[in-house]
Amino acid sequence: MNEIARARLLKKIAEGRGLPSLSPLAIRLVELAADDRSCASDLTRIIEKDPALTTRLLRLVNSAFFGQEEQTTSISRAVVLLGFKQVRIMALSLSLRDTFPLAKVGGMHYDYFWKTSLYRALIAKDFAQSAQSPELNPDDAFVGGLILEIGLLMLYNVCPEELKEVFPGGDMPLEKAIAWEEENLGINHREAGRLVLQRWRFPEHLVESQKYFGPKALEPDKSLLHYILELAREATEIFFSQRTDLYQLQEAAQRLLGLDTEAVYGILSETFHRIEELSEHLRLDIDSQEDILEVMEKANQALARINASMETSLQGLLDQVVQYDQSVTKMSNEMTQIQKSILQNTLDAVAHEIRNPLLAIGGFAKRLADKAQGEDKGRQYAKIIAEESSRLERILKEVMDYCRDYEPVVFADEDLLFILDKVLDEFKALFDHKNINVIRDFPKDPVSVLVDADGIARALQQFLENAVQRIGHDHGTLRVSVQRLEQSRQVCIGISDNGRPIPAGIQDALLNSNPSTKTFGASLGLPMARKIIEAHNGHVQIKVKEGGDNTVEVYLPTI
Repeated sequence: MNEIARARLLKKIAEGRGLPSLSPLAIRLVELAADDRSCASDLTRIIEKDPALTTRLLRLVNSAFFGQEEQTTSISRAVVLLGFKQVRIMALSLSLRDTFPLAKVGGMHYDYFWKTSLYRALIAKDFAQSAQSPELNPDDAFVGGLILEIGLLMLYNVCPEELKEVFPGGDMPLEKAIAWEEENLGINHREAGRLVLQRWRFPEHLVESQKYFGPKALEPDKSLLHYILELAREATEIFFSQRTDLYQLQEAAQRLLGLDTEAVYGILSETFHRIEELSEHLRLDIDSQEDILEVMEKANQALARINASMETSLQGLLDQVVQYDQSVTKMSNEMTQIQKSILQNTLDAVAHEIRNPLLAIGGFAKRLADKAQGEDKGRQYAKIIAEESSRLERILKEVMDYCRDYEPVVFADEDLLFILDKVLDEFKALFDHKNINVIRDFPKDPVSVLVDADGIARALQQFLENAVQRIGHDHGTLRVSVQRLEQSRQVCIGISDNGRPIPAGIQDALLNSNPSTKTFGASLGLPMARKIIEAHNGHVQIKVKEGGDNTVEVYLPTI
């Protein structure tokens, strides 16, 4: 668009031609917001001039959203209970909403616009309350969030007819929408928003909040209001647009607002809990269950991408570990350290790429799932997402542990029977819960082995845990035996169970020295247990009988 056409659009917006006008009541409310000399009685007199607004505002004040114990029957009473600014802000929100339509017209999705505006406003207010700064009133953050993209409506109204069908008034991310506006119209809707808010005589700090977005809004010289509105905008885009970078949002909220992870997840999940009643009074049709399902479907798709990335990245790591283990004896000490450093850097990079978004998705889904009740389909879906996230986290942790060098604290002369007794005692509560009868078939005399006691205990825990998983609740039997093999100067630890046959995936995890990511998914820790045994110059064997009797034999050298 040429400069003449751009100037024509700017003039049209600045003069208000073709744009909806705020009601006189809304204009007066805005003036009160900017006048420090105004008082509660001024507000009451203005609102009571509009019976419809008075009725809607009283219904809102008496709703569960505010949680008032006593019924409020007058605006003056509402002002006393909720405070001048709170009532003023809700009245202004009602008036703003009444100024614009709903439904979809051309490329402008009005219903989507108001839904995301309300989510953004609630999140911004909660961010401001949690930040606890005297610099910013949470009510201002609510209004700032509600009107942040108001220029989108204005720009659509003055947009040439031939462009209205393709106007980016839907779920397009902000940066892409602004790029389209500047290319096709010569201005963007944030510029339009500033002009209109000035015309409507909004306070300067709310007009100024339109100016910056993206990384610029989070620069050190920006105000707390800029930070909060930008983070609330990003959160809403993560909910309803194509973005999935929840971890970056959480990190920015901690850095800029001092909010920890749980506080951020709490604010985001509570928004779904509070949105419906407030939307009803603003005459918006919002179904929080449908919104949660939409957000969780996005999370599910993100998990699928993470899962695919994990499989590729972790398999590459495992292949590097195998190559490292096979060549370490052939390399000089200097080359060994170089290869070890390369492997560690790769580990760190993979962990950063996968773990952070995985933890963010899982943490948020778990917070939503914690409040699941009855037919609450959205939060039940969140529970599934949280469980899948936990499963992937476990696999990631186990592969990472496996890929790092096993470095025992110290090898010492230990009594193997003492180690076994200690590990079995740790499982007593689980044995009792599953009615498992434990038989200890040990020699009378101590069995001396040169081992890292903590490492061997960790490996034995994995073998026992896996055996217990195969045994049902109906009086299963677990037999742990220790046998000296004098001729080979070894000791054999047998762990036998009468549970289900050991699956092929578990057998592969115990016997295969070249594990795959699928091996870890099936075994959850057994490859690491085998690696510990092999580091002690031992090995593992498996015996499976028809009918379900299983035995895992662990061989270790004796002193």
